[in-house]
Amino acid sequence: MKLAIIVGANNVSINVAKALMDRYEVVIVDSNDEACSRAFKILKSSALVYRGDPGSEDVLSEVGIDKAEVFLALSDNDELNYKACNIARGKGVPLVIARVNNKDNLDLFRELNVNTVIVEDLISKNVEALVMNSIARSLFTDTAINITFAVVRVNADSQLIGKRISEVAENYGVAVPYIVASSGITKPSSDYVIEGNDELIIVGPSENVNKLISELSE
Repeated sequence: MKLAIIVGANNVSINVAKALMDRYEVVIVDSNDEACSRAFKILKSSALVYRGDPGSEDVLSEVGIDKAEVFLALSDNDELNYKACNIARGKGVPLVIARVNNKDNLDLFRELNVNTVIVEDLISKNVEALVMNSIARSLFTDTAINITFAVVRVNADSQLIGKRISEVAENYGVAVPYIVASSGITKPSSDYVIEGNDELIIVGPSENVNKLISELSE
């Protein structure tokens, strides 16, 4: 079974672990005794809860980072998340997801080139969607207004290829204000025909964006 390592033993981490444990061997790493004990009691034997500094390369090596397929830095400490993601990047983990609690730190994580940056009010179901498929490169949900922004890859076998932007907007109730194509960032017309390797900037109600991502990953 594939390995997923989660930094931080908080509520979000526990919910994400529950969502992933059917497909992944899950390890949660945290240095706080109380947080680890709580996570262990809730998850029981479904996930390994390891007490140690997740910003330490030695600790992450002990829990198998060299074999990890997914790395999620979900603590409420941006400095720790950055340090842990930097280690994961150096170890070549294929999918690295970071929680960024302070918007001012976004550029730091983008420079690190983590696959996904999640800002502020983290929604565990969105994390699950991102881990379960590789089409969404970035996701941000503003829970105050229930709007999600996502960057969605159009893979070679995607059902979106050949469809017009107007069809996607109408079928899913979302907007596609920009497209990242080989020629650069463009603002597409409603008649723009989607091609393979395009990246669509999707904006809309969270449930609509999540539905689109879910259907594209099937």
